[in-house]
Amino acid sequence: MATVIFKPTEACNSRCVYCDVVRKKPRAPATMPLETLELFFRRINEYLIEHDRRQMEVLWHGGEPLLLGPDYFRRAAEFQNRRCPATRGRIRHSIQSNLTLFSKDFAAPLKELGIRDIGSSYEPIENLRGGGPGLDSAAYNRKFMEALRLLEEEGFDWGIVYVVTKLSLAQPMKIFHFLTNLSPKGVLRFNPVVLNGERCAELKITPEEYADFLGAIFPHWWRRRNEYPSVEPFRSLTASLLEGSRRLVCNDSGQCATNHINLLADGSLSLCGRAADWGLLDSGTIFEKSFSQVLADPQRDLLMRRNAVLQETECKGCRFWDICHGGCPVDACLTRGSFLHKSQWCLDKKEFIEKYFEPTVRAASVPTREPARRAVASRLPKEGEETDFSAGPVWISPIGGLGDTLMILGVLKQVHDRNPSGRFHLVARTKYRPFFEGHPAIAAIGHPPPGARFISTDYWNHPSFRQPGMRAYQVLARIFGLPTPAEERLYLPWECPDQPLLMKRIPWKDRNVLLCPGSDSPRKRMSIEKWESLAGLLEKDGLGVVQAGRATERCVRGTYSLLGLTSVREMVGLLRRFDVVVTTDNFAMHAAHVWKRPAVVLWGPTDPRVYGYSEQAHLQAQRPCENAWGCIGPAGSADYHADCPKGRERCMDTFDVAAVHRAVRELLGNTDSLSGVNLRS
Repeated sequence: MATVIFKPTEACNSRCVYCDVVRKKPRAPATMPLETLELFFRRINEYLIEHDRRQMEVLWHGGEPLLLGPDYFRRAAEFQNRRCPATRGRIRHSIQSNLTLFSKDFAAPLKELGIRDIGSSYEPIENLRGGGPGLDSAAYNRKFMEALRLLEEEGFDWGIVYVVTKLSLAQPMKIFHFLTNLSPKGVLRFNPVVLNGERCAELKITPEEYADFLGAIFPHWWRRRNEYPSVEPFRSLTASLLEGSRRLVCNDSGQCATNHINLLADGSLSLCGRAADWGLLDSGTIFEKSFSQVLADPQRDLLMRRNAVLQETECKGCRFWDICHGGCPVDACLTRGSFLHKSQWCLDKKEFIEKYFEPTVRAASVPTREPARRAVASRLPKEGEETDFSAGPVWISPIGGLGDTLMILGVLKQVHDRNPSGRFHLVARTKYRPFFEGHPAIAAIGHPPPGARFISTDYWNHPSFRQPGMRAYQVLARIFGLPTPAEERLYLPWECPDQPLLMKRIPWKDRNVLLCPGSDSPRKRMSIEKWESLAGLLEKDGLGVVQAGRATERCVRGTYSLLGLTSVREMVGLLRRFDVVVTTDNFAMHAAHVWKRPAVVLWGPTDPRVYGYSEQAHLQAQRPCENAWGCIGPAGSADYHADCPKGRERCMDTFDVAAVHRAVRELLGNTDSLSGVNLRS
């Protein structure tokens, strides 16, 4: 995959003290003109046509890219659709932002472009980050935390880069717990501050100090690595040293010359963002050169020769060559005057591995094969064993979708019924808090202190979940020590009163069907055209047809749309008023089961044996690929948010709309025999 580090603006609303970009003389123009933006997508299309088996990653960077405004991202999506009609499926977008400008207005344009996760950075130490010349840290923090809430509401994943400075060295565990308690869904990455010259000398750290900072955290992370988000560089080093895989960032890959390009607002091209900041490896402009020409620039021959030179000189015999390759060539050039030296930051990797990583792993005596799975199994309560609360609070760190949350609520109710005196603490996360408030098994919601005991709800990593057809609810029951098989009773700790205004607005008919096509996973979605065909058939039957879901979903023509008009609680309550629900494997399917409402569920990349309910009609799509049992599961978690490479031939588009229509009609004949449930038993 080729990567373009795309900086359409170098302006920024923050003044981080260690940032080089905001202190340099601004280049003209401040924002990339739309004509150049359109040319950018033409260049991408040229490259992907020329290299028909490659993909292109576009990393929106800056400066602060959100200063461009939502309309700029809309225009980018328009240019991509217009200029890359046959190649846009091979373009991957990501973005790095300080998030302080994020609002709901950005959600739809970013998603239209293909951005589903956002990288950011954060600093709990005051007066290092902030807006304006006065570095207003308090305002910066408020805006950042509000943005995290909005990101979760809009269904984005997000991660954090933390820059380790001299001020960080006295409190590594405090910083680690603060950042992990924010519960990022993406990567939490620790990077050393890199400063050239004498500026901010009080913040500089040595490679040895950076290794010691990581070393103070690593033993704790290693013991509980399945309870935390993906923490780097720990996760990639574990994968490289113990699991035999190679997940190397650009500066360790030894391959940056073959696949990285930096593009600035004025159209100028170079190797990467840092090279551009320091005037290294200028490759001309996008107006005169294609991306293939840039990657073939003779200046890059020196970087490609670097591997051979270092293996015979400074890196000769180093046992860590495969995971380091001499480090970042730009660092080497800036500090030692030539790309043909190794980076000074190679030392931190060697020091950390030999002083902390290897002794910790050796002492734990963990086999090198499948260490994560063994660690999960050793931490979990035995089946039928009640949780021990005598040593202090036990924290639950919830993960997963809202359907998973309904299952967790049901399991916790059964745990509480067995032991009413034992109550859990819940890690505060915006997405889950409204569900758990008022639950009899939850004593408090907040942020855990250092050394807290955890139970993770990550049932995907439980060994038993890898058995074909294993029910997700049963795995969650085992995680919390319930005897299995457990009765699968979903539970809501709050009432669902009707909303008079909402109920009055809906044009009810004698029989009514609710369509819920949405899903966080693109692979679970059926094409909008098929949903519209189904809506037309149901309308001809004289049925009321309503659509519910998030405001960002596409409206199904022929339905009465409630997109974005209901909260999660309101939607749960609304479901009981419909005769049949038609949905995919999503939250609506689980919510329909709460009320025992009949549902037609469309299954493609997941398995109804794992998640479906007996009162529902399950229609399984044909899978025109090698994934006979579905592509989303314990072995395919990385595919959850990735679109299906089959495009229009995806399994979810193999459904016969007439068959779905027949299933709805059959269920309509049985609705009178179904009844609701008591939510507060």
